Amino acid sequence: MLKRLKQQQGIILAIIIALAAIVAAGYFSAVKKSEPKYRNKVEQMLFEEGDKSPKFVITLPEKKSPQELKRERERIASTLEPQEPKEKLSPQQRVLSNMPLLTKLKPIENVKPLRNIEPDTTLVEQQGSFMLPKTSELRKPWSEYGYKAKVLPNFYRVAVVFKNFGIDRVGAEAIMKGMPPEVSFSFSPYALDVANQIKTARTAGHETYMDLLLPSDDYLSADTGPLSMDITSSPEELVRRVKESISVNAPLGGMVVVGGAAGVDSMGHLEKVIGEVAQRGLLLLNASGEETIDLIKPSGLARNTADIVIDESFRPEDIRDKLAAAERFARNKGTVILVAEPKPVVVLEIRKWLNSFSPQLSYSEMIAQNITEPEKPFALVPLSNTVTE
Repeated sequence: MLKRLKQQQGIILAIIIALAAIVAAGYFSAVKKSEPKYRNKVEQMLFEEGDKSPKFVITLPEKKSPQELKRERERIASTLEPQEPKEKLSPQQRVLSNMPLLTKLKPIENVKPLRNIEPDTTLVEQQGSFMLPKTSELRKPWSEYGYKAKVLPNFYRVAVVFKNFGIDRVGAEAIMKGMPPEVSFSFSPYALDVANQIKTARTAGHETYMDLLLPSDDYLSADTGPLSMDITSSPEELVRRVKESISVNAPLGGMVVVGGAAGVDSMGHLEKVIGEVAQRGLLLLNASGEETIDLIKPSGLARNTADIVIDESFRPEDIRDKLAAAERFARNKGTVILVAEPKPVVVLEIRKWLNSFSPQLSYSEMIAQNITEPEKPFALVPLSNTVTE
């Protein structure tokens, strides 16, 4: 009897264990089925336990077929400008491609010449052997020989003037044709055949001026020549030099002061010189960096002072820094005047800079093109647009 009871207890225990195993298996199967299905380990790691919402969501790129990937590569390649493989260039070609050559300037098309290619006879007088500009009632050469550029209200004005111009006639002609007509030129009084060069520039739409040379800072090692404002000469001699410089039988709107020194000791001489410029209805731009010039204030003189001058370091990086500074000046003041030497590297950097300006668009045009504001709101203007009397 006791033996049979023990056997029945063993059977009951086995049944209980079997039932517990079945229940446990069913429970774990149900939990497993209720868990989300993960496509990979990364997706599983992004979910917390207990069926909580994901902390992060990663959208993996759609898998594309080899044919689709090929078409995508061809589409991207078609939008890129074709480039000549460098391995096909000879060493000489690689050197030339990096050289700042004025032949790289593309001529500006459909340029409108200025109104006066020849001098206005009512704005010229003969004085001895000199043919000199003069005023005629309220008409002055600086305004008559210039032109007014249109600038939209939301754009800053930029004036670019190349000084010491015309020494290299071939280079000067390339610059005249390759620069926008709003760029102005101030010719060296030592330039050959300067009258014809001035007329060529005006035919290409450029305003024309003449350098007024200050004496060199170090006259023992550098001489600015017989037409500079040498303070050892008399005021009358300096005035004669000014007259000789502007007696070119071609339209000139004014003079750009360049060169070296202008101390307080020379103010008496320079007052006579600048007074002559004012009397003849010419504008004056001080690009010398000498404050003495700005202290001389004859009545009726249209004038201004250059903000940025590029005439020392001609490394491309330094030139680009100066151009960036010009942009800051324009945004702060509304107008910036940049004066530069016509070195090829300077010319090419300025040309690229001007090309980066945003086109002038009206408000309605901006809306039509879905433009909220121009990236570089700078408008190129001739020098005469920046002076005040």
